[in-house]
Amino acid sequence: MYKVAICDDEEKCVKEAAALLEDYNKTHPQHTFAVDVFMSSIELLGAMEKENYDIYLLDIYIDKMNGIEIADLIRKKDEEAHIVFMTSSNAFYKDAFRIHAVHYLEKPILKEDFFDAMDRACQKEDTRFLTVKDGNQVCKVAIGDVLYVESEDHYKRIATENDTYMVRSTLKELMDELTEEYFYALGVKSIINLTKVLRITKDTLVMEDGKEFSVPRGTYRTLSELIIKHSF
Repeated sequence: MYKVAICDDEEKCVKEAAALLEDYNKTHPQHTFAVDVFMSSIELLGAMEKENYDIYLLDIYIDKMNGIEIADLIRKKDEEAHIVFMTSSNAFYKDAFRIHAVHYLEKPILKEDFFDAMDRACQKEDTRFLTVKDGNQVCKVAIGDVLYVESEDHYKRIATENDTYMVRSTLKELMDELTEEYFYALGVKSIINLTKVLRITKDTLVMEDGKEFSVPRGTYRTLSELIIKHSF
């Protein structure tokens, strides 16, 4: 069972979100939901002192404390909670990206977009591993943990959050194994995980571990759109 908190100061919007969740449950009976509704940030924050929620459906313009500020508090308490923003403004994409929101839904919320957000929140993916030979040892690396791959002559350096692995392989061979859509060949010497990008400018792309890559000329717009696509 998923515990869901809906927070919006407009009763109409709360009812719409609850109705969409009910529709989703009808077509996804394998999931069950326990729903609590809050009309103010104070109500939600008070409940969070006693209850942990799996999924938060948050309006951004609530009251004195907006949805982004609430999400920051949620993240301090629970890094694994799934946060979905529901808003009439597109001005907070960067904040939602920073918070690792599951989705950013603009009102009026389309049913297919809401269903997509819930699919992401409820999805339990089987972990897939990349088996690599690093020196004299063979290692299994969770593919979702890969930050990037860099070419260093005949070897390729695979970087994760906590480790690096030097493997004798070609970039193409590794790209053929990294079949997830969020892997992107950045030029001819590196592969990046789009979900692990911290920030991007027209010149530079920074990964979560601080590693910087140059953005190839003419690719900034495409890269930015892909990063947003795979972050929400």
